Amino acid sequence: MKLLISSIQLSFIWILLPDFVMIPSMELMEQKELIEKQLEEKDYPALKESLQAHPAEIAELMNQLDPEDRTLIFRLLSKDIAVEVFEHIDSNVQSEILSGFHDAKLIGIVDAMSPDDRARLIDELPALVVKKLRMTMTPQEWNATSTLLGYAEDTAGRMMTPEFVDLKDHMTVREALKRIRRIGKDSETIYYLYVTDVTRHLLGAVSLRRIVLSESDMMIRDIMDSEVIKVSTDDDQEAVAGVVKDYDFLAVPVVDKESRLVGIITVDDIIDVMEEEATEDILKSSGVAVAEKGYFESSLLNNFSKRIGWLVLLLIMNTLSGTIILANKELLATIVALSAFMPILIGTGGNTGSQSATVVIRGLAVGEIEVKNAMRILFREILLGVMIGLLLGAGATLWAYWLQGDWMVSIIVGLSFVFVMTVSTTLGTFLPFVVKRIGFDPALIATPLITTTIDVTSLLIYFKIAALLIGVNL
Repeated sequence: MKLLISSIQLSFIWILLPDFVMIPSMELMEQKELIEKQLEEKDYPALKESLQAHPAEIAELMNQLDPEDRTLIFRLLSKDIAVEVFEHIDSNVQSEILSGFHDAKLIGIVDAMSPDDRARLIDELPALVVKKLRMTMTPQEWNATSTLLGYAEDTAGRMMTPEFVDLKDHMTVREALKRIRRIGKDSETIYYLYVTDVTRHLLGAVSLRRIVLSESDMMIRDIMDSEVIKVSTDDDQEAVAGVVKDYDFLAVPVVDKESRLVGIITVDDIIDVMEEEATEDILKSSGVAVAEKGYFESSLLNNFSKRIGWLVLLLIMNTLSGTIILANKELLATIVALSAFMPILIGTGGNTGSQSATVVIRGLAVGEIEVKNAMRILFREILLGVMIGLLLGAGATLWAYWLQGDWMVSIIVGLSFVFVMTVSTTLGTFLPFVVKRIGFDPALIATPLITTTIDVTSLLIYFKIAALLIGVNL
């Protein structure tokens, strides 16, 4: 799989990080007791020494501290560091701090946050806290934030920041550098510069490297790249993440419906989106609804409600298995040995179907597989199911004969493996495409649902083959 950022870009980003003394996460966590002791003893000089770490490390620690300790630590941090720490803290902790903190310094920290981070924060704050923040923020910062809040959730418009450096195509390199020096310090990134006309329509892009290496009297229009990869404000955040991943961008421009440049999305925000989407898919694949808060912040009742729906549905479906077994009790009474092989058959079938479903769901998620290729992929998976079934069926036939010594039972088990494995791969491949085709997330057909469906189908196949070979009418 292609890396999100090349190793060269990672090295470049590392060089540009703030000059903090880095302490590994585990080491900082091991100091948690020491920091709590220093807080209790009010040994603030020693506490400041313990907090000489990267903002992300401090934020990781603060997520685990008591609310009053978090507040005190914020008072000890310089404003620049506090801003970065606050942006890394969990959203529920941010809300908790703001709700009980009336210090002007913290208001200043929120005011200094980038508009996209501030918009995400305000989205989750109680209305009274938002109102309080609105009264303390500068008009410029509130306008930037409210602009982002005007876009739908999980879109490029909500993710983007309006803090970027734009250049005009008629500028010279000298004029461009002068503009970069003047407004670059307040921008999210300056390594890609976007070129617009007088009406802010996106015309092209140029790297800072190319500007620095060009002659000072050259025109920006002569050195810019007019073929710009861009996204729209209405694009889904997952699609935006795919663009950044595919092109190894540090940032991507965002345009409105009239192709006017309105913001940029940087790679740090994309990484957050990828983590969020991956977490969502993992939870869905296990039949767990996505929680709005973290595990420990969600109540027991909330966690219960997120899981019980799927479990009730699966319970109802599993009753079908019991019904099928009861309907074939005479067959089982005739050849009791058949019941011994039911668990291994349905278990292997469920696992096989889950493998196919996982491959297809993941392929659809990353764009490697498309719905238009459904029949081709279905044919491949069916063929794969036949191959798996023949191999496992042959082994199961010999194993069943060794266990109970009846060739009829052994042949029934072996044939059932061939058909069950084939049907399992077919269902595991087909169902995600159906869900995708009707407009839903394929991850919704969670692994437990596919497994339960295959369990029921496997029993039907098993008893039908047994009835045909033994000559019993079902």
